[in-house]
Amino acid sequence: MLQEFKLSDFYLLQEWVTSSELLFRFGGSTFQYPLNEKQIEDYLIVHPDRKFYIDFLEDGRPYAFGEIIPQDNDSVRLGRLLIGNPTERGKGLGVKFVNALLKEAKSHFKVNSVDLFVIKGNTAAIRCYHKVGFSFTEDAPFILSHEGKDFFILKMNILLS
Repeated sequence: MLQEFKLSDFYLLQEWVTSSELLFRFGGSTFQYPLNEKQIEDYLIVHPDRKFYIDFLEDGRPYAFGEIIPQDNDSVRLGRLLIGNPTERGKGLGVKFVNALLKEAKSHFKVNSVDLFVIKGNTAAIRCYHKVGFSFTEDAPFILSHEGKDFFILKMNILLS
């Protein structure tokens, strides 16, 4: 069950984001490790139109975090996607979570197009996004650097029916 993130959910991010590299892969260059509640609060103050979400399994356990980011072109972008507990990864939960975010994007944000960015070589994420129906765009990749290493960032898109 998808729910809007509340600051009282922050402890989940503290449990799930366990390294600087994971924070970069999940949050890009926006946040600094170790992640703290003030960084999230400040981000939400600066970006009040953006929404963070937590998804829960049928048994009530939280398993995923993500963001829906309104864009200028009547679309949204999904960002900061994370299946939290490493033991839950590789079980198809990414597809479930992304589909839940797409449903929310269509109903709450009234859009028909959704973008996301993915690090080139993140085969698990790319496979998940392809399963949902995303495809790569013609946009040129861009580079983000973290701790002296360059990461090529690719754009994907899906049209909602």
